[in-house]
Amino acid sequence: MSEIELHRKLLGDTVRNRALQAALKRLIKPGMTTVADIGAGTGFLSFLARQLGAKHCDLYEYSGALELAQALARKNRITNLSFIHTHSSEIRNPPKVDLVISETLGNFALEENLLETLVDARRFLKPGGAMLPCGLKQFVAPVIHQRLQDEIDIWPRVGFDLDLDAARELSLNNMYVKNVQAADMPGKDSARLWDQIDFRSTGKPPASLRKSSVRWKGGEILNPSPQPPPAEPAPDSIRGGGGVKIYGFALWWEVELAPGISISTSPFAEPTHWDQIYLPLLTPVAPQAGDVLELELCSDTRADVRLGWTSRLLRKGKTVQRITQNSFRGRL
Repeated sequence: MSEIELHRKLLGDTVRNRALQAALKRLIKPGMTTVADIGAGTGFLSFLARQLGAKHCDLYEYSGALELAQALARKNRITNLSFIHTHSSEIRNPPKVDLVISETLGNFALEENLLETLVDARRFLKPGGAMLPCGLKQFVAPVIHQRLQDEIDIWPRVGFDLDLDAARELSLNNMYVKNVQAADMPGKDSARLWDQIDFRSTGKPPASLRKSSVRWKGGEILNPSPQPPPAEPAPDSIRGGGGVKIYGFALWWEVELAPGISISTSPFAEPTHWDQIYLPLLTPVAPQAGDVLELELCSDTRADVRLGWTSRLLRKGKTVQRITQNSFRGRL
């Protein structure tokens, strides 16, 4: 994707833009607040901050978008901006500010180094300064409709008497950006919080290696909340028959921009330009009423994004099915 196409999608997202403006309005004290805009891109957030009365904004951006930001600032006669063409982590002894803003969220919340960027950005804050975003929650839910799996798992349908199982395994050890719909899941109550980060904390920085386990009782999946059918349902010829099956898991996030102001990529929330993440299973899981489904997630963003997911189906306390997958395995 080209740089301008990325910014076109960002600036075309009115849900995002309004929430960010509301958060800035809550955090900025007109004529007093200084701002560090990390990953500034076109400068849009700094422009909003100045419109709301921020005293001065430092824009840190290592891409060519910074030149565009300068041109846009001149065109709109926005002053009291400093443009720094570098990655924020390379700044030695940065000037201290009242507010750090960094909207570097991806479809998978941490894929654009949001966590590492905000941990490093603490160096830019005055004592008592604020960060935007200030908190993050990540959610997961089982997917019980087959349509997303059928879009990905094409390997058994290729034909020509070829065994493509090795390619299939590589393919299904990946995380996919998909438009997950509410009807793909058992219901809103099936969502589980698997990760939570408070960027405001002044204690030990949150780790880039994050691990958590969640559980569902079989009855919660077998008796889903009524939902409208998903768009473009799978054809009858490839739709699973008999009983509820779990084909994979959906991930989404909710970020707190300022106290009381959030954005969510939940399939149950107002749509944004972000999509959800779909984690396919190698084999569908078919729980019974007394079963327990356990999912362990491990996210590692120290160098590149790696996500591991291990599902276990427990029956009378014993593991009857275990599937371990990892996005690192799916790379050629």
